[in-house]
Amino acid sequence: MLALRETGTLPPAPGLDAGTLAVRIARSWACAGHDVLAVDADAHGSGLAERIGAATRTTLAPARRGLPTLIAARELLSAGNLTRHCWRLAGRGPGTVWLLAAPTHPKGAAKSAAWLAERSEEFAALATGMSVVLAMPGSPTDAYERLRDAATHCIALSGGPGTAPPGGMRAVLSAFGFRFNPDPVTLLLATNDDSGPAESEASVVDEAVLGRFGPVRPTALLGGRARQRDRLALAAIDVFAGRLCEAPESCAEPRTGGGRSNGSAGALGSSSDDRMQAHMQTARSAGVSR
Repeated sequence: MLALRETGTLPPAPGLDAGTLAVRIARSWACAGHDVLAVDADAHGSGLAERIGAATRTTLAPARRGLPTLIAARELLSAGNLTRHCWRLAGRGPGTVWLLAAPTHPKGAAKSAAWLAERSEEFAALATGMSVVLAMPGSPTDAYERLRDAATHCIALSGGPGTAPPGGMRAVLSAFGFRFNPDPVTLLLATNDDSGPAESEASVVDEAVLGRFGPVRPTALLGGRARQRDRLALAAIDVFAGRLCEAPESCAEPRTGGGRSNGSAGALGSSSDDRMQAHMQTARSAGVSR
């Protein structure tokens, strides 16, 4: 089970949170043939289901399917029971993404997150049959701590300064003497420290940085139409997701044969795969994984 959270010091870009990244990683894994359960463990009411609906022009109501209906049903936590309370997200791959949505009201979201925390080990056990991505957006809570402890791997999002020059029209204007600051990047960190990284990317221990990507519109991560600028970040996230799925106990077996990695992951070569494995081993030894 993979858990995604946010650091407390440098938040990601506005509109980009653990929930939006969880949806993109889940879709990437589904394209590689995995059946994925995306659990919105939101304790603050950020409205992930509504944002997905707005991006894809659909209606996803947690009150009809989601954690509220699952809690009310009082059923055993099996894959069959869970999918009846999930929204199936459209995708292009052989796998399926099931979204277990949290309530949008802050009080309801907090209660749902606490309910999930009490059953964290049961959700972790589901990862033997399907890949599970757990989104924990916003500031840390006691429920997040328990869910993180049950996860096999935990990835933190953090904002960071960029180094690449801006593209698009700003690149053209730069040729005429205009100066622009580099676009910020979002870092993907293997860490179990809720205080977040230091004030600059240079101060983050390199072994903790698993990946990074540039500016991207949240709607593109949630399944909306991607622009050219979005595609660069989406490709970087897909490569990261493919490499992450190669890490031990991150993904369940794919539905179809042919290995666990997608095409973009294979293009990285063995050196990148080895670096990813070393990074995840560092995270496990630091107490990130269970």
